[in-house]
Amino acid sequence: MKLTIFADKLGICASLVCMIHCILVPFLLIIGFDSLLYLFDQEWIEIGLLSSSLIIGMFSFLRGYILHRKHFVPVLFLAGFLLLVNGEAVSSLGLAISLSVIGALIIIYAHFQNLKLKYRAYSS
Repeated sequence: MKLTIFADKLGICASLVCMIHCILVPFLLIIGFDSLLYLFDQEWIEIGLLSSSLIIGMFSFLRGYILHRKHFVPVLFLAGFLLLVNGEAVSSLGLAISLSVIGALIIIYAHFQNLKLKYRAYSS
C-alpha cells in the first residue's frame, strides 16, 4: 500500500515540476535570460519529464485501478498526458503553454482522485 500511495505523491510532484518547467522556459525567454534558458530548454529534460510522468502514472493508476475499479481515473491521466505531449508538439508558444499546464493540472487531479479512492478501498 505504501508504495502505491508514494507513487501518487511522486506523480503529483513530477507533474508540478513539469508544469513549472513549461511556464518557466517561455518566461525566461520573454525576460531575456538566454543563458538560463539554455539550461532549462533542453530536449532531454522534456523527454525525461514526460517519461517519468508516464512511468509513474502507469504504475500508480494500474495499481489503483486494480484496487478501486474506477475507469475515470486512468482516463483522466491519459487525457492529461496526451495534452502534455501535444503541448510539446505545437509551434504556438501560447497554445503550448496552455496545453501543458492544463495537462499537468489534469494529471495532478487524477493522482488526487486515485489517492482518495485508494484510501477509501483500504479503509473498507
